Amino acid sequence: MSPAYPLSSMNTPIIQYFEVLLALGGVLALAYATLKVGLPRIFGMRTPGTGPIKVVARYTLEPRKTLYLVQAGSQVFLLGTSDNQVQHLTALTDENATEILLSARNEEPPRKDFRALLNRFQGIRESPLCDPPAGTKE
Repeated sequence: MSPAYPLSSMNTPIIQYFEVLLALGGVLALAYATLKVGLPRIFGMRTPGTGPIKVVARYTLEPRKTLYLVQAGSQVFLLGTSDNQVQHLTALTDENATEILLSARNEEPPRKDFRALLNRFQGIRESPLCDPPAGTKE
């Protein structure tokens, strides 16, 4: 029996533990890289707003019918889409386009409030005139 043998048998569970942690870290890194880099390439997803064409506004008419305001360079177009068709409806005049672009930049997206969403699912209506119950924070 060599003198290193008892020492290596004591460290075996610790070494195995670190090997498992290292393998788990490798799997997590591979999953992250696949989701971050691989999936967008496979499905052709692009980050919005990179390039000369931008979707300024979107309005859903029905589940599969949508209106888009698209800015291409300095021109703004109104497009209508359905399941299998994209239709050019009109090009906006410079005055209307400027007004719409300014309002789209100034318009904030609606704030998503978790408390209101939870209350809606519980059937509780919020009233701006009522004070919150005692002992709760706003």
